Amino acid sequence: MANDVRVLAIDLGASSGRGIIFQLCGDKLQQKVIHRFPNGAVERDGRLYWNLDMLFAEVVNAIRLACKDGKIDGVGIDTWGVDFGFVGKDGKTVCDDFRNYRNPANAQVRGSLDESKRKQLFDIAGISDNDFNTTYQLIARARENYNFDGVKHLLFTPQLLGYMLTGVAVSEPTISSTSGFYRQRQGFDEEFLKQWNIPKEILPKSVDTCSIIGNLKEEIKRQVGIDYDLPVIATPGHDTACAVLGVPSQEEYPLFLSSGTWSLFGALEDKPVVSDDAWKYGYTNELAFGGKVRLLRNIMGMWIIQECRRQWISEGENIDYPQIVALAKDSEDKGAYIDVNDSAFALPCNMADSVKTYVFEKQGIKLRSIGEVARCVYTSLAKAYKDAYDGLVKLTGREYGKLYIIGGGANNDYLNQIIADTLDIEVSAGPSEASALGNAIGQLVGLGAIKPSQIKNIIMENCDVKVFFPQK
Repeated sequence: MANDVRVLAIDLGASSGRGIIFQLCGDKLQQKVIHRFPNGAVERDGRLYWNLDMLFAEVVNAIRLACKDGKIDGVGIDTWGVDFGFVGKDGKTVCDDFRNYRNPANAQVRGSLDESKRKQLFDIAGISDNDFNTTYQLIARARENYNFDGVKHLLFTPQLLGYMLTGVAVSEPTISSTSGFYRQRQGFDEEFLKQWNIPKEILPKSVDTCSIIGNLKEEIKRQVGIDYDLPVIATPGHDTACAVLGVPSQEEYPLFLSSGTWSLFGALEDKPVVSDDAWKYGYTNELAFGGKVRLLRNIMGMWIIQECRRQWISEGENIDYPQIVALAKDSEDKGAYIDVNDSAFALPCNMADSVKTYVFEKQGIKLRSIGEVARCVYTSLAKAYKDAYDGLVKLTGREYGKLYIIGGGANNDYLNQIIADTLDIEVSAGPSEASALGNAIGQLVGLGAIKPSQIKNIIMENCDVKVFFPQK
């Protein structure tokens, strides 16, 4: 094992981004947050976009700050799934068409297809039927008669930013697998591309996860103040793939909940589960490090609380998340719950009002206080996890003795206890920066600093977890 290797993990989420330095010295892995910044959708002409110029500037700034702190041996980027941008034939990124997955047009496409056609899309790679799927985004482009003649590359978000850093265009399996038309061990499905007149040539070749993409361009090196080659590594590009790599367990098929803006509840499997029941109950098959499959269900996660908080702040309540949790814990349990995946909670809105309206219309219960609304949301999340858990057990036939909660939600002791009680299972919570940790681990593998067989020992030796037992 190499000594004293330092890598920068850039972990981009739908609501925030962070740059974290991980330093491996022997078997000790230290981390240091070097940069944090907000992220979010930008509305323009009735559509939602990501601000690519801002994201790239923050990525470069994170690299600059990390290099200022000391020599860096590698950089890796992980992000949310499904979204993509274009590189033009002139080699320049087409910034104005980097759309956000919450665009209403995607839901319109899905709504226009009957169940048999949507099932055909599921059968390609076993990706669940969601408004935001890349397949629906591309069908929307096709229906707009989008001109692909000027497009050289279609790149998913981590590789789009990687291209801007290095000038090298690649695809990486874990992020590609979120698209719905990328098969395990087979690559992009040419029949789908042909059906919608999307040139297969714009999708670059896939490289092995954790391989080196290329070095920073000279102009970027000047911006960040270095004169040495700095490789950008195709660490698992999907943040959930990174998070699952960071699960502190030696189990071959661990049960996990990646808890952030989205909740991803699932387990590792050897191959996709593309059955009628998987389709019916909304399970998806995405790739993980090492070629395994993340069989999981997408569940609306902390997005609902984030949007509630945004409304409360706009109304003059200067409240943070620990205060929201405290108010929820102290509030009356009125038995209120919501379907967290209902379309009423999918788009930016006055979310607390939407929760109140939904509960009153469905249950006749009036929620008044911040605590009552928050308690309802947290309880409803646990109910959604229980449903996903029961379905997963039926699909896999496995028995799970422990749930590993990773990501920001691992810090919410109140919710973690509710989950343990609702699922009647032991819960291990942590690490909270699992995506960044998995990102760094992938880089260390790519740089040859550690072997894949050493991954779990390093994670378990360097991560603190908190355990919750059912109390009912």
